[in-house]
Amino acid sequence: MKKIYFETMIFFAVLAAFGIANMLNPVKPTISEVENRALAGKPVFSAASFFRGKYFEDYNNYYNDTFVLRDEMILLSRDIRDAFTVDSGYVLVVAEQDKLPQGQQDSGDDTGLTDGKDKNNFENSEETASAGDINEAQTPHEGSETIGEDKMEETSKPGLELEDDGNMGYWLLVDGKAVELFRFNQEAIDYYVETINMYHEKLGDTVKLYSMIAPTAGEFTLMKRYQNMTDSQNEAMIYINSKLHPDIKTVDVFNALSKHKNEYIYFRTDHHWTALGAYYAYEAFMNARGEEAVPLERYETVTVDNFLGSAYTKTLSKDLENNPDTIQIYLPFTKNRFTRYSGNTPKEADVIDLSYAEGKDKYLVFISSGGGTWSVIQTDVKNGKKLLIMKDSFGNAIAPFFMPHYEEIYIIDSRFYSTAHTKMNIPQFIEHHGIQEVAFIHYMEDVNWAEFMQTVRNLLFEDENTR
Repeated sequence: MKKIYFETMIFFAVLAAFGIANMLNPVKPTISEVENRALAGKPVFSAASFFRGKYFEDYNNYYNDTFVLRDEMILLSRDIRDAFTVDSGYVLVVAEQDKLPQGQQDSGDDTGLTDGKDKNNFENSEETASAGDINEAQTPHEGSETIGEDKMEETSKPGLELEDDGNMGYWLLVDGKAVELFRFNQEAIDYYVETINMYHEKLGDTVKLYSMIAPTAGEFTLMKRYQNMTDSQNEAMIYINSKLHPDIKTVDVFNALSKHKNEYIYFRTDHHWTALGAYYAYEAFMNARGEEAVPLERYETVTVDNFLGSAYTKTLSKDLENNPDTIQIYLPFTKNRFTRYSGNTPKEADVIDLSYAEGKDKYLVFISSGGGTWSVIQTDVKNGKKLLIMKDSFGNAIAPFFMPHYEEIYIIDSRFYSTAHTKMNIPQFIEHHGIQEVAFIHYMEDVNWAEFMQTVRNLLFEDENTR
């Protein structure tokens, strides 16, 4: 009895010690180096948020995010879990909590391209049932704020109201690499098609549009035994291309990458393509334009080692930690001036910023953390050609390859662009700058995620709050 009492006292003493240490800690962290994300800030009290319960919810998030030794405890928890895991070549399926659909346990109609796959229940498949557990990762997804990026503008998202996004948020960890598993969501895919077609209708024939969708690594790197866990992205692209307006040029990224699937075209610990994969996509773009791409041999290269990317920060997998990536960078030879705008404030930057090579998120070496509210690359190629890249982060690695072909390259990520700052929607922006071509460069998970594509659609209109 005394032993139980003593152990209870120790437990409460440790609990009290951590609570007091957290309360007395004057310096609260603002970022998590382990999770590579911005942490919740202390909420500002207001009567409205207090009575709605929002203040307590925000304060709870702030308390959880800034608890003393939080990062160290996350890693300790990971190590304890791994210590009790029998390593026999198992496969781990990881589900990101903030990407999981609402009502996931409910049954529903299957909207996949292939028969016999229930997108809501594939964790019960024979492969995953014998492979391992489904974990929930807490870090933000593609549309969330990450270290080194401009804070996302909060904008209302009128228009489509889905029960949830089509981005399933499942990762397969096997053989020291992580790949995202794709589930076709027809409603979200149709929303992408409608959005790009709306741009064509709004811009008319004077502006050439390109639809350029990057598949995820899962389309090329999954072994046959795991193919039943994911839908075909190639079939999804065929479906998309059949629905787009015939005047919109589709870039065949899938076949361009498929020819090189045995090369290092995707990272192991990150969801992005490598610069080599981006180069092959650039070749496909130039082929669609009927022009020659610059040979890869023309570029001087720089290598950055020990890159642990988004898949690692979401899973904290030891297998990924022990198998870091290498970033091969192809240095631009075209003279240029790169200007990023944060709001209305311009700042000179580097298209390839090697200062990020020493940081946590080394992928930010490409176009200096994504391009700000908007950005422009002005080159010494005096041919009058101007391109606008509407992108997610997959556009970062490919943008530098366009420099030998355009006098000006404008870059906009729909999550960060704000008409409140520029006083221009995208059609007005295009007209103002005399842009002749627009390339929509997004990866399949964002194409398959209506909430992301809604940010693209919003920018068609002068008032972000109206359709």
